Amino acid sequence: MYVRMEVASDIASLAGRANAGDSAALDALIAELRPQVVQTARLVVGSGSWAAEDAAQEALLDISRGIGKLRDPSAVRTWALRIATRSALKVARRERLLRSQREDGVEELQASAPAEGREFALKQAFDRLPPRLRVTAVLRLQVGLSEAETAAVLGSSVGAVKSNLHDARKRLTKTLREAGYAPTVEQRKENRDDHE
Repeated sequence: MYVRMEVASDIASLAGRANAGDSAALDALIAELRPQVVQTARLVVGSGSWAAEDAAQEALLDISRGIGKLRDPSAVRTWALRIATRSALKVARRERLLRSQREDGVEELQASAPAEGREFALKQAFDRLPPRLRVTAVLRLQVGLSEAETAAVLGSSVGAVKSNLHDARKRLTKTLREAGYAPTVEQRKENRDDHE
């Protein structure tokens, strides 16, 4: 817990200096934020796509350009993830629209990826989520933000985050079940029942 607070303090300090026009601090801040911004964009848009990389780069540019408008340097992480989320959602919606316009989009996707394994099924399940549910699931389950932090990033209420996460989990479970993969919790229960 102490290390996390120290890291947050360092990022806030960098943000404050970058906000004041220190270009070296801005470079260091971008280097600190880049892994989470890129991870968020990849998970929301779909990893392995150029669109995800473009969304991440656009978000990093927006962070660099907008640092002077940041009012509270201690909120830089939430602010940066909000920018990354907006950029990724915009790209994810565009990509989803393009996919739906192609008649053979699903067949093309399946042909370009390995057709086996739980990891592939999980990736497909995430890719099929509507962007708003996907970004909520990514921020909560992959990035590890709390409900309050996720709500702040998305500009929504904690209740909306809980509802979106609940809906995302239901859809993920259904899609995984249809692909022949029971959720891990159910598999553990089945394994316990088999051993008893």
